[in-house]
Amino acid sequence: MLSTQLIADPATDHVAVFVDLIGDLDATLGSTLADTLATLAANGNNDIFLTTRHVAATSDDGLAALDSALTSARARGCRIAIDPGNRRMRAAFTVARIGYRDDRSAAFPSAGRHLMIARHAAPPKARRRSA
Repeated sequence: MLSTQLIADPATDHVAVFVDLIGDLDATLGSTLADTLATLAANGNNDIFLTTRHVAATSDDGLAALDSALTSARARGCRIAIDPGNRRMRAAFTVARIGYRDDRSAAFPSAGRHLMIARHAAPPKARRRSA
């Protein structure tokens, strides 16, 4: 008689993915994050922990893209928790009505895949004034 034992069921086992956003949360970083979350959500078995503690500046377009990306990934079955990291980002999430969870240890393991997505917007060029 042949018996097989299933060690890990890919349909139910979840993989923790830690995503750090770094730099300026604008429309470009928001669309990059949306593409990344769509790729991670394609499997449907990823648990995503998003940290924004290294975000220096936010824009309305960036927060809207972030909210849309989170909603799409959650609709595909991903569990997502957000660590805003600082008071400024908590205030931005509150104003944009993006829910977050501060308690990382209760929902996610301490180990997993780690992704860093960075974007620093170019500073505006100084214009010469004609006299």
